[in-house]
Amino acid sequence: MLKSILAVIVGYIVMAIFAFAVCTCAYLGLGVERVFQPESYDISTIWIVVLIAIAVIGGIIGGLVCAAISKSKGACTALVVLVLVVGLIGGIMTAMKEHPSAARSGDVSTLEAMTLAQTPAWLCFVNPVLGAVGVMLGARMKKLPAA
Repeated sequence: MLKSILAVIVGYIVMAIFAFAVCTCAYLGLGVERVFQPESYDISTIWIVVLIAIAVIGGIIGGLVCAAISKSKGACTALVVLVLVVGLIGGIMTAMKEHPSAARSGDVSTLEAMTLAQTPAWLCFVNPVLGAVGVMLGARMKKLPAA
């Protein structure tokens, strides 16, 4: 039981670290002008594609880690539920936040970008689902004993 709980926690942490690291590198690599729409904090199509890829690949990695540690389908299912619940709560909070009307100008720090970025509402709810699907795919890549 403790091993399964640890597997879920480590799988989720690995997903979070992966997402943070790749988002930061992609933001620095693409630059402000490719991440945002011109003179706006609305994210670009390129950034939407990056976020979708991060959700799926991060989920796969998290599912693999969880399965490798727990060797249990139950723990992987728990990780799927955790990703969905935390992701959907985050999606609701993001969808409810006020959208700044100020136009973007010049360079934007990573922290400012994370705070002011305007993500489409649909993406806030699709990404947790894609992350959960990724976890299921990652867990299936690892041979697990029957439940």
